[in-house]
Amino acid sequence: MSFILWMAVRGRLSTRDRIHKYDPRDVTTCVLYNYHLESHSHLFFECSFSRAIWTQHLNYCGSPWNGLCWNAFIAWASSHWRGDNPIIFTKKLCLGVAVYHIWRERNCHIFKGTKKTISVVARSIIDTIRYQLSSINLKDHPLIALN
Repeated sequence: MSFILWMAVRGRLSTRDRIHKYDPRDVTTCVLYNYHLESHSHLFFECSFSRAIWTQHLNYCGSPWNGLCWNAFIAWASSHWRGDNPIIFTKKLCLGVAVYHIWRERNCHIFKGTKKTISVVARSIIDTIRYQLSSINLKDHPLIALN
């Protein structure tokens, strides 16, 4: 998941707008709704599918949806989510998991021909976050310790 987020933040995932530069015959529309040009900004924030995911997901993670575009959100998160406290870690985890699941759903559409509903993908994101958080030991963290 971290690698996918790292690639997405740098605009290096093979979205259809990037592939089109090398193969002009390739389809450029978003696979999730077959309407707009698929770019990083569109796929992760502007597409109706991902926008619905973010609206549910960011509220769940304590970061209300504010309608920013992808690049503006990444810039905002980079300046606000600094440090190693557990809350910041959780927000970064939420971002990484959501990006991973949106990218995965996009690839399942293309390569497997399968399509999940928004609620199924949102549930998968929440389940993955819970699983990841349950495997982390935070009891010794200075912000968590009760002593």
